Amino acid sequence: MDCLRPGGLELTRHALSFAALTAESRVLDLGCGRGETLALLRGEYGCRVAAVEPDQQRRAQAEANNPGVEIAAAAAEQLPFADDGFDLALAECSVSLFSQPQAALAEIKRVLIPAGRLIITDVYARQEAGWNGEGMIRRLYTLKQFRALLSGAGFSVRHGEDCSSLLKTMLGQMILDYGREEAYRRLGLDSCALRQAGAGYLLLVAEAMA
Repeated sequence: MDCLRPGGLELTRHALSFAALTAESRVLDLGCGRGETLALLRGEYGCRVAAVEPDQQRRAQAEANNPGVEIAAAAAEQLPFADDGFDLALAECSVSLFSQPQAALAEIKRVLIPAGRLIITDVYARQEAGWNGEGMIRRLYTLKQFRALLSGAGFSVRHGEDCSSLLKTMLGQMILDYGREEAYRRLGLDSCALRQAGAGYLLLVAEAMA
């Protein structure tokens, strides 16, 4: 399966290197899309997995690609899972889409075990904050804002990494595939807004504090 996000599954593999996964690990994929990461977790790591995906079409694709996996039609703000049910949660291109990020992060912490980990890969603003889009990019938080959101929900950031070159690579490919105007329409922000925001891509690894 092709993976439509910066870095694709190679970035996912790199991010998972911070999680010490075993076959007993319980992993929640938040906004699993078509289920590419679920398939990776099952096939390469043997993990026990579950997911949420509110979009009906993407959820159907994820279910077809991952038979037998529980994929709930839910938003991160209201997770249909018990407390302390997961060792790891993944939010790939998801936090910037949350309508209520503080509530969503609090829910994620609830379903993680103490010291469980949350891995985030997402767009962010390296310069100006407060940008909102209507396509693939909905919100651009600064790194400071990401850290504040995580801290407010009871997480401690253990690792941070700038992966902005991957966003540039994906944008270049989108322009080749769709043309410049359509590529920016799909992103939801034009080139001027992206430059002013200093749009980049980050990897954050956070730990749920007791």
